[in-house]
Amino acid sequence: MGRKDAQMPSLPVDNYRKQIGKHNKRQTTTTVKDLKKHTERNSSSYKVTQDIKVVVGGFAAVVILAYCLLFMWLFDPKPVQ
Repeated sequence: MGRKDAQMPSLPVDNYRKQIGKHNKRQTTTTVKDLKKHTERNSSSYKVTQDIKVVVGGFAAVVILAYCLLFMWLFDPKPVQ
């Protein structure tokens, strides 16, 4: 019996272990890919929101500046004579 087992190219237990290892490796690879996609999506969305904030803030600053200039131009106190 010892000779029969020794002549087999690989034991069924070894094949089973290899299959489990392949499955675990496949699962972790997809998990890592999903994690990378999620991280990239979050970082790109942060950049987009930051760009939107800068544009809206700049527009608001221009509007406020124009309003102040018009207010000062229209309601310029005249010197009393």
